[in-house]
Amino acid sequence: MLLKKVRGFPDHLEEDCLKYDSLLSVSAELLKKFNFSRINPPVLEYSELFSRTLGEESDIVNKEMYSFQKGEDSFTLRPEGTAGVARMFITQKLDQQLPLRWFYYGPMFRHERPQKGRFRQFHQLGVELLGDKGELADIEILSLAWLLIKQLQLESKVCLEINSLGAVEERAHYKQKLKKFLLDFKNKLSVDSQIRLDKNPLRIWDSKEEPDQEILKKAPLLKECLKSSSLNKYEKIKQLLTQFKIPFKENHRLVRGLDYYNDLVFEWTSQDLGAQSAFLAGGRYDGLISQLGGKETSAIGWALGLERLSLLCQTFKPKPLQLAFISSGQSAQEKAFQLAYELRAEGFSVYHHFSGNFSKQMKRAGQKCLFALIYGEKEHNKQEIILKNLTQGDQTCLPLSSLQSELKKKFKV
Repeated sequence: MLLKKVRGFPDHLEEDCLKYDSLLSVSAELLKKFNFSRINPPVLEYSELFSRTLGEESDIVNKEMYSFQKGEDSFTLRPEGTAGVARMFITQKLDQQLPLRWFYYGPMFRHERPQKGRFRQFHQLGVELLGDKGELADIEILSLAWLLIKQLQLESKVCLEINSLGAVEERAHYKQKLKKFLLDFKNKLSVDSQIRLDKNPLRIWDSKEEPDQEILKKAPLLKECLKSSSLNKYEKIKQLLTQFKIPFKENHRLVRGLDYYNDLVFEWTSQDLGAQSAFLAGGRYDGLISQLGGKETSAIGWALGLERLSLLCQTFKPKPLQLAFISSGQSAQEKAFQLAYELRAEGFSVYHHFSGNFSKQMKRAGQKCLFALIYGEKEHNKQEIILKNLTQGDQTCLPLSSLQSELKKKFKV
């Protein structure tokens, strides 16, 4: 049997995992400072959850979901996280605990064309702020993302793009206005956009087809349909971004690809990522929970793609372990195995690869650790061990009887 990897489902080796773990560690530490707590929604939901929340005409629902039938029920591997969070909030009856600040991390699944940093199985870190309304909540969620970007030293590589979708009724009015404009160009639109024109013309803004983009250059913009209340909210957000020294630019073509958004939407993009430049995106979704049968609940959030974010960051090197055991001779190797176990139990990080000759063990140790404990038959007979500094080369002998206490003093364990 010829074994093949499924396209778009990457193998993550040590270097990838180290990078993702480092990004998650930095993110989790910052999220705790903002009082966000971790949740863990399931990766499998009823398909109806996504068709109701993302929009029947969305590319995700129409083309990208991994769904399957089991008996009379249809299930879907989650293509994004917010719908599942909203479902969890309702089914767990948490409306009396508002406001809630949640974050989650895990795999998402979309059947789309794999490309740079974009896979069919990918990982997202999601942040949701439920129950806080107003522009200060918007800035809270944006400033959180900005501080994370600064901690990762990516300020010079990224750009924040923002727009307002306004209220539901304003967007509905705009859809009619946009549709009326596009009908004159229907035969020139791509096949997908012609379908979207009847079902949801707002989706045509997502098109990457060149003919569509040319037509859209002259299309009316959503901001032309916003009332004073929506415009005032948007202006306040821009003022606060300036006050907080968070650089941004307005993108009136930014609509996001999901139906549940209202008012503020945003994306952080980077030219280093190519055509699919967004790596962190989100917005306000005040109507989502009530749409699913819950109480009217203010909500805003964002999600970042770990694979895409990692492309912007430096290569992460593993933190060196404290000690490596280098042993030779059967009696010495068995004793070294025991000593390594005892040191780990006392809190030391110990690398012990007990095969290969002395030079191979030493080479591996130099790649992994700062110090080596050298223990051969000679040291075994003398009941002592050599502690060698692998960066400076100096070494000293330690008696086995006081090994743990001597190492604890040296490494302050």
